[in-house]
Amino acid sequence: MSSGYGSNYADVIEEDAIRKFCPKEYKNLLKEIKKSDITFEDFAQMVACDDLSDDDKGMSDALEALMNAFETKTGLGLELGYHDSEDNGDKYDDISGAYWNVDGMFQLTPEGKKMDKYVNRKFFVTFG
Repeated sequence: MSSGYGSNYADVIEEDAIRKFCPKEYKNLLKEIKKSDITFEDFAQMVACDDLSDDDKGMSDALEALMNAFETKTGLGLELGYHDSEDNGDKYDDISGAYWNVDGMFQLTPEGKKMDKYVNRKFFVTFG
């Protein structure tokens, strides 16, 4: 069996826009991450690897609250992702590290059209 690069994309929204739509929930997530004495990048990697335990319930609950609030306010889904371009991608990737993906942007729904100025599709590859 051979390995190769596969293409991926994410409809990325910047943190400033998330703060605009869900300031309370975003601030609470950052507070919970800080209480756990890890970085935001570490947390994103844990989420991407499905590596959260019962000890991480405060962070997990805060993330879920943020994603729910975002969907309520925008009609679109929000996901936290992580891409290690150095180990699993390429130097030309648009994404390296933590990123926020907005679900529902592929076919611009009425809600997606309202958010189009805030969201940018970015591309990256993974090796496997």
